[in-house]
Amino acid sequence: MGLQQDVGDVSVEDIRLERVGSSIRDEIYRQLQPGSGNEKRMPTMLLYDEKGLKLFEDLTYLEEYYLTNAEIRVLEHHAAQIAERIVPDSILLELGSGNLRKVSILLQAIERAEKDVHYYALDLSLSELQRTLSVTPHGKYKHIHCHGLLGTYDDGLEWLKQPRNLSKPKCVLSLGSSIGNFDRLEAAQFLKKFADILDVRNIVLVGVDACQTPDKVYRAYNDSEGKTHEFYRNGLRHANRLLAKEAFTPEDWNILGEYDAVAGRHQAFYVARRELEIAEINFAAGEKVRFEESYKYSKAQSDRLWHNAGLAQGAVFGEDSGDYCMFVPMDFCFS
Repeated sequence: MGLQQDVGDVSVEDIRLERVGSSIRDEIYRQLQPGSGNEKRMPTMLLYDEKGLKLFEDLTYLEEYYLTNAEIRVLEHHAAQIAERIVPDSILLELGSGNLRKVSILLQAIERAEKDVHYYALDLSLSELQRTLSVTPHGKYKHIHCHGLLGTYDDGLEWLKQPRNLSKPKCVLSLGSSIGNFDRLEAAQFLKKFADILDVRNIVLVGVDACQTPDKVYRAYNDSEGKTHEFYRNGLRHANRLLAKEAFTPEDWNILGEYDAVAGRHQAFYVARRELEIAEINFAAGEKVRFEESYKYSKAQSDRLWHNAGLAQGAVFGEDSGDYCMFVPMDFCFS
């Protein structure tokens, strides 16, 4: 922890408390042996290696993947209003920064407002941070100071708690639909961790996938070009690299995406095409291994999320389709 690298004029600090690869490797074996009566799973984090991040970026340009375009529309219409709520000299921490395509809209609004802030892009992939931060034009911003942080969400939370950061005003950005990758209880617990370090100067900006149209959701994760399924299949290849052996032959597995109307989520599985034995773990032909869930939030479900996280709903920024919203929830202490 603490190793710093420079990418042009931008520094990247390694804030990892543990090496992610080894922890994911342990999770593979743990989740594939869940105990009697429970379904087998694999960690969603397998999807987001260096290649997976690039595959995911590609699929966000698909028309069927409605989320990114809806989010961009929200930011284009409301970035100035969001920027108004950010205190000068704030730390802007983006959880899972990706390619900066969306957050740059907000950064430009903050620049126009002439607010000095420090933007920190948090990501698990050093190469992805180097790639995206290196294309930030030198001299583009006068008021925005860009930095990179290498680590997980939990690493980012611990970094915010450091004495040098705890006293500073903060804006935590959870863009995209990352909150939907947690189940509803886990999502509330995740947000509460950040709520616990809020004071009156701090805000959290949370993007929520609000689409309630099952077919539209299904097509977003099962696109006609097969790009999302290739992104999913890369998770098996990543597992092989972590395990240092060809444990999962991609041709032995089908990809299955389903919309679960009762739970309000899309869910994805690897499905064994034949009987398999991997590391003394048996898989029946047709057995499903869950590896991703993407929860969608109605108005009532969003209200419940804030309540369970100990937050009160503050400002809401949406767009015409109603498929995507950004929320600025407030700590009950300051609402």
